[in-house]
Amino acid sequence: MTHVHSRSTLMVIAVLSLPGCSTSPADLEAKAAPTIRTYTENYQEIFRRVSTTAKRCGTGSVGAMSSMVIDSQLYSELGYGEASYSLINYGVRNYYWTAKIEKSGTGSKMTISAGNVLNNTYMINNVIRWADGDTNCMPP
Repeated sequence: MTHVHSRSTLMVIAVLSLPGCSTSPADLEAKAAPTIRTYTENYQEIFRRVSTTAKRCGTGSVGAMSSMVIDSQLYSELGYGEASYSLINYGVRNYYWTAKIEKSGTGSKMTISAGNVLNNTYMINNVIRWADGDTNCMPP
């Protein structure tokens, strides 16, 4: 009886979660107000900090058919880089945050969008910490 009740509860949670999914970075960015930070350092350095730490801290398997993924790409010829954090579950991707780090004058600008979870602020603060040079996965 408990097994059936737990299964029903999980199905209800899954159905209620679907409308909040962002299946592309553009979808997430359309739903979430961006957080913008500027830096005196070169955009490539900020991108390296975010990408390296996010990949070390945020990737991994969360079940037989699910995994957390960091995608990142630097476009040096265009003057920017992008990183995103998502869950791939049974082939469907749900984006949790995206960051665009671009050249801005002599420094750089980072635009972060986060959504689909209750701890959006926590995720944004992690990305900012990593851009600032903190290499810890969790806040001190």
